[in-house]
Amino acid sequence: MNTRRRIGHGPRATRFRWENLDLLAVENERIRLVIWPEHGADLIEFRDKATDLDVLWKNPQVSPPRRHALGQPHATRSEFYDVFHGGWFVSLPNGFFPGDYFGAPLGCHGEMQSVPWTAEVLEESGERVRVRLTGRSVRTPWVLTRELELAAGQSVVRWREQLHNRSAQRLPVAWLHHPGFGGPLIDGAELVTNARTLLTPPADRPELAQLRPSYRGSWPHAPEQGSDRMRDCSRVPPAGSDIEHVVHLTDFPFGWGAVWNAARQLGFGIRWDERVFPYAWSWAAGRGHATYPIWGGCHTITLQPSTSPLLPFAQLVATNQVSWVDHHATLETSMAAGFIVARAEVPALTR
Repeated sequence: MNTRRRIGHGPRATRFRWENLDLLAVENERIRLVIWPEHGADLIEFRDKATDLDVLWKNPQVSPPRRHALGQPHATRSEFYDVFHGGWFVSLPNGFFPGDYFGAPLGCHGEMQSVPWTAEVLEESGERVRVRLTGRSVRTPWVLTRELELAAGQSVVRWREQLHNRSAQRLPVAWLHHPGFGGPLIDGAELVTNARTLLTPPADRPELAQLRPSYRGSWPHAPEQGSDRMRDCSRVPPAGSDIEHVVHLTDFPFGWGAVWNAARQLGFGIRWDERVFPYAWSWAAGRGHATYPIWGGCHTITLQPSTSPLLPFAQLVATNQVSWVDHHATLETSMAAGFIVARAEVPALTR
């Protein structure tokens, strides 16, 4: 998508159509975000205008992005992978694994990332642009509202989120943000964070894991499977390499992490509310699986603020590793994300 526009204008929101998708661009003099309201309010572009770098990974298997899964047999999370275009999406209420949510069958990463959201421009002035995005679940009783603000001259966007439980009972939720980073910014880059603890998820088939399953240690090192060699999980794997792993980061003094490219003296940072999201998942791949669903076309690293570790939803509930929302109540949080020009720069939250 060639979406580079004039650099000189102030904050604004623009609706436009691309590849039969109805999109919303939110931008100022320095950055440009492209939002796909019809598909979970996904972010499909986050661009630094000065360098023309878009930091979000694009899945070459799903290009241009698709609205719907194929009319083919579904298995092994194919209902999600059919539309997994990359970018940044939200996952809830059941986390990563498909399963049953109190009688509601849900697919991989839940239903909120696949339902259409509404988008309303609240303010468009010389000082800022503000947009409200609202997603209403179909099979579960959740409403997620995101009020996003981009101020003039800023390279960071900030937003508040409200997750509302429409039901008459207290319910658990496994909720995460899933930004995937790719493109030139991640070449030779590192993942910088203040997490103090690293965890590796359990594995049904440990022989297929590159890191030792169910390990707990200090960030950023984890032992490789079948050896005592420690892998530095902060390093982005070289493009085309076989390196791939998933780790959990936790024990944050405050929720923060960034992809930092020293050669470019540019990075992308996220600041989140560690009280709501005490974990962050990081998936790193030089090329990804050689077969379905990635077919060797995935050079990425992620930083995914999450309420929960990477486990099936029933297990998360049984071990109380979820957030609970009372009946007709709301869980609120805030987040900031954008480009940084210093390795330790932390975007400020608006609480």
